[in-house]
Amino acid sequence: MMMRLVFLVSAFGISPCCFAQAPDKAASDGVVAERNYETGSYIERATLVSLVGETGSRLYAGSFAPDHNLEFEIYVPKSYNPSTPAGLLVYVSPIASGSIPNSWQEVFDRRNLIWVSINDSGNSMPAEQRIAETRLSLAFILKNYVIDSRRTYVSGMSGGAQIATMASSLHPDLFKGGIFLCGVNPWSERDPDPWVEDPPASLDVIRQNRYVFLSGTEDFKLAAVARAYRLFKKAGITGSKLIVIEDMEHDLPAAEDYDRALEYLDVNSAMPGSN
Repeated sequence: MMMRLVFLVSAFGISPCCFAQAPDKAASDGVVAERNYETGSYIERATLVSLVGETGSRLYAGSFAPDHNLEFEIYVPKSYNPSTPAGLLVYVSPIASGSIPNSWQEVFDRRNLIWVSINDSGNSMPAEQRIAETRLSLAFILKNYVIDSRRTYVSGMSGGAQIATMASSLHPDLFKGGIFLCGVNPWSERDPDPWVEDPPASLDVIRQNRYVFLSGTEDFKLAAVARAYRLFKKAGITGSKLIVIEDMEHDLPAAEDYDRALEYLDVNSAMPGSN
């Protein structure tokens, strides 16, 4: 799995140097290990070329100009230490802001999990661009932090969850789990099972990952979310879980409910309290 991950991140212009294979093994690059790491909430901007280089930027030519400027919204636990590599959650926002909800910060602190999202990239942006931004968000964090390769997740809300669903299926070697909030890949209730005739080429890899479908009893997307969960299960993706929150509408869940979803993803890691 690690060899396949290195191949994919290299193919997408993403440097694998800051991946740690296990949470107790830091990167061997002494420069990385000795640097000062920014923590807390902050915003950083980077061009496409600065992230993936001239050659890597050509892979994104259909989505961005080489000098395209990306604005990352980041939250890093204050206790971050490269000797105990953090997990990473790439969040796809349905609105212009990609900031982490304040009430979720304690959850990310406790779970040693970094948050990254793109600002100014809501539901009005093309899907291809937003999927590419999930990879570039991963690239940005890998340039700056040591990450546990088993805990790289993608998540999103509503239209952002649709993008997160697609990104997780297109790049299951990069994203080992996903949390889809009040939205999923836009399969119509009237459509047949989309994977019967045309299963994704990476289905065997997808089956090794874990996914949470989270909605509320008052969410108008509940039926679609539940159907996607059933389709994942039917496709043999046994590491799938449906969480339905009583009385929740089409909205972000409370911190304790998002924590339940993260706990399910973290079951394959050595996170304390995972089961």
